[in-house]
This record gives sequence, C-alpha cells and structure tokens, in this order.
Amino acid sequence: MDLTINGESSFQTILDIKQLQEQLLRKEKKLHEKEQKINSLYEEIKSLHDQFTEFYDFNPSAFLTLDKNYQIQAVNFQCAFLLKYDRSQLINRNFLTLVNISPNNTLKKCIQTVLEKQVKQTCELELLSKGEEQKWVYMECWPAKDELVQVVLRDITYIRQLESQQIQLKQSLEILQNLLHNVPDAIATLDEEFYFKIINASFIKIFARTFSIEICSGMNFLTLMADISKYKQELINACDQALLGKETTIVIENTNDQYNANFYFEINFHPVYNPNSQSTEIILLIKDLTKFYLRKKLRMKEQSKLAHAIRLNTMEGMASALAHEINQPLTAIFLYAQTCLLQIQQNNPTNKLDKDLLIFLEKIISQAKQASEIMSRMKSFIHQDEKLSEETDINVLIKDAMIFLNYELTHSKLKINLNLEEELPNLSINRIQVMQVILNLARNSIEAMRTHTSPELTIQTKDIVGYIEIHIRDNGPGITPEHRDRVLHSYFTTKPQGTGLGLTMCRNLVEACGGKLYVKNSEVGAWFIFTLPK
Repeated sequence: MDLTINGESSFQTILDIKQLQEQLLRKEKKLHEKEQKINSLYEEIKSLHDQFTEFYDFNPSAFLTLDKNYQIQAVNFQCAFLLKYDRSQLINRNFLTLVNISPNNTLKKCIQTVLEKQVKQTCELELLSKGEEQKWVYMECWPAKDELVQVVLRDITYIRQLESQQIQLKQSLEILQNLLHNVPDAIATLDEEFYFKIINASFIKIFARTFSIEICSGMNFLTLMADISKYKQELINACDQALLGKETTIVIENTNDQYNANFYFEINFHPVYNPNSQSTEIILLIKDLTKFYLRKKLRMKEQSKLAHAIRLNTMEGMASALAHEINQPLTAIFLYAQTCLLQIQQNNPTNKLDKDLLIFLEKIISQAKQASEIMSRMKSFIHQDEKLSEETDINVLIKDAMIFLNYELTHSKLKINLNLEEELPNLSINRIQVMQVILNLARNSIEAMRTHTSPELTIQTKDIVGYIEIHIRDNGPGITPEHRDRVLHSYFTTKPQGTGLGLTMCRNLVEACGGKLYVKNSEVGAWFIFTLPK
C-alpha cells in the first residue's frame, strides 16, 4: 500500500514538473516575443531618433537649446549658418555673446519667464553679426526638460528693412504731400475717364475763383465743365490731346476792369502713364499769372496817367490864358451893358421906358458878371497854392462849388437839394482842395444817375462834436455790398473808362485837412460822408 502511495506521489510530481516545464517554455516563448518586440521598438526609437536628429540638424528653421545660464547645449546647421559660426564653435557658448543686449534685457527677461512660468515667450533681437550687415531675428522659446529652453530663430532682417523702407517712403510721401499742398501752383491729376484723383489746395482755390465751383476728389472734370460754355470745348480738346500722349497748354483769362474779376491762368495738360492701371492719366498744372498780368496792366495805366498829366499840365496853362482872355471881353460886355442901361434911364422919361428892354439889359449885366466871377474862380482854382489854409464858411464853399457844377450839368431834370445847417463855425481849410472833393463826389453821383428818370442830389451839412459833417447822397443805383469796402482803394473802379483814383484822391485830400471820408450803408443810392475838424 505504501508502495502504491509512493508511486502515485511520484507520478504526480512528474506531472507537475512537466506542467512547470510547459509553463516555462510558454514563458520563454513570451519572453522571446517581448524581447523581439523590444528590439523592434528600440530600432524604431533609434530610427525616430535618427530622423529627429536629421530633422533637427537639417531643419530650415534655426533651432538651438539653452540652459538656465544661457549656454548653448544644442544647435542645428541652419542656426549655425544664421549666426555665421561652425556648430562646434557654438556648443557651450553663452548665447548672450551673440546678441545685442538692449538696456531693457529683453532676452534675459524672456528666458527667465519661460523657466519660471513654464510658458512660451517671444521677442525680437539684434544679432552681433560677424559681418557688417545688421541682422534681426524673431525668437520663440518654450520650456524643455531638465531646465532647458528650446529656441527657434527666424530671420526678420528683410522685414525690418521693409519696415524701414516703408517708414522712409511714408516720410517721403508726407514731404511730397506737404509740397503738393503748399506750392502756389495749382496741381491735380485726372484718370483716363477724367475723374479727379489728387487735388492740392491751390487748385481748389483757383478753380473756385475762376469757375465758382467747389471741387473734391472723385468729381468728373468734364461734367463740371459742362455749364462753362466759354472754355468747355477748349478744355475737352486739351484733355483728348493729353490722352493721346501730347502735352498741351492753354490760356484762359478774364480782362474785366473790376479788380476781383481779373484772372489770367496758364493750364498745362501733361500725359503720364500709370503702370498699375495700365492707362494714361493727366496731370493738370495751373500757373496763376494774374499778378504779372495786373502789374503789366498797371504799368500801362501809369503810362497813360503820365501822358494824361502832361496833357492836363498843358491844358492848365491854356485854361489860365483862356480865362484871362475871356475875362476882358466879359468885363467890356458888363460895362457897355451897364452904360446902355444908365443912358436909357437918363435920356427917357420913366413912363416911356421899355420895361422888357430894361429887363434884358439887366440880365445881360447879371450874366456877364456871373461869367466874370466864374473866370476869376477858375484862375484862382488853377493858380492858388494847394497848401494854403484859410478861414472858410463851408456852406458858402458848397454854394460856390454848385456854381461850377451848374455849368457842367447835362441832365435837365436833375434836382439839387442843399440842406445846409445855419450858423456853422468857420473852418481853417484849403478851400480849393475841399471844393475838389465836393465837385468830384457830386460829379460821380451825377454820372451814376445819367439814366435815371428823376435824378436827385442832396448835399447836407451837420455840426457834430469836434467836426462838421458833409453828406453827399443820390438816388442812383448805389454801391453793392461787395464793393463798399473797396471803393475808396486805389485803382478800384466800376466805370468802363475809370482809373480808380478819383475817390482815393478825395480821401487823401480830406485826410490832409484832418478829416475822414467814408461810405455809409444806404438802401437807395450812394451816400458819402466826409468830416472836417473845427
């Protein structure tokens, strides 16, 4: 029985050993399989490492690895090429020696932030290049294991150069714009369809002055000219010639005698090819030659005035001699008529006198006396010293002036009103100069009313504090508001043949006497007032 038990026990042991052997074989098989897998993984890892190394070394981006002390632990070929060093020269080199450390330590702050906060950082750095060329890089850095920092550099030198060029171009553009908008010549550009693209301030000003049109970019030049029939066709032809590549110059002018209506412009149409739109555009250049034209016109007027002054000087002598010669027969007529009247009265009884004959003789005597007085005043007017001042009754002076005026009147319907304040104090003035002022202002009014059906001239004197006021008014067309402030200026006139000097002379004569001449607002007619000191 014991043998039986021992035999069974041995058999069981053999079975167990066999099972263990089978398990061991299975384990060995699995272990071998795992070993093969590990070897395979190792090969894959090695392949990946080689690929990564190759990718890192030959990557077109510039990579390097820094430690916390800014020492270069790894660098690829592109980075070495960018830094212009051999790779072996860069390993363990301090990266700070390769960049321009700005006062604000941009690089140090960037690396410290990456290590402390484990976040990605970026900045721009200037490289200390071995050559003379300045280089700028854009740096991205992020944390790696073992307190390392992975860095990628991108060359932004070209971008920096473009930015610098852009700044320079912007500055140049600003300078050109300032020049464009501040040059006195008017400049504008038109596209191929005649729309304004660029307009400077002088062009806007001259265009508004010439054509009374406010313009801005985007408006069509020919559309604006549609209502300007005087220049439209000439401007259209010039534009067409410019589009055909032919430079054209035209002149537009207005030679009115009114000062503010004068203009003389030379317009140049210059073709220019635009490569962007591949079309011909037009540069308009307007030269304002108005001042040159006015100076030329003024010189001609001065020459005309000089010739006129010479004629007046000649006529002055003739008038003086004529007044002297006429005064003698007038005196004789006066004496003979007076003698006739006395003889008739003495030789005929009172009841037999012809009253009509006596009236005629008395009129002859009166008219001869008045004519003689006029000749005497004319001689006095011609020869009297203009600087002489004398005590004068202004009301009497006005009446004397009217005697001169009565013989010049051609308008039979003219009514003259003298509203002269009584008991005015005498004035110490130059009689001839003041009479010139009164006559000139009165003549201007009479000329302005030459087509009026009921012309009326009013002359009034007023006593005010420190001065005597003389008002000269008419019921003619008056003075427009835009002319009122300029009517007393030299060379301004609204008369077709005027010189623009009459009222200026009046103002100067009044001011020489210590007074003032001005124009008063009036709804009807012109109203001039001048003052003379007491």
